[in-house]
Amino acid sequence: MNKNVTIVIIILVLVVVVGYLVWLRSKYQAPVTPQVQEQVQITPTPEVSITATPSATPGGKEATGSMKQKTGTAPAMVK
Repeated sequence: MNKNVTIVIIILVLVVVVGYLVWLRSKYQAPVTPQVQEQVQITPTPEVSITATPSATPGGKEATGSMKQKTGTAPAMVK
């Protein structure tokens, strides 16, 4: 036989053996069953709502416009 024919026959035999092993593995492999995932329902918990309330007591002194605000003046630069 020719050398090229021998190489082709060896490759074909290897392909047949690998195909048989893959078929044999799939035949005896346990079937894959879909796993059912347990769904957990999350219920919202009641939250405490914080409301802002005025902290000043009524009847206290209120700021009026009688006091004038002092404005800061920069000192004059001396030469």
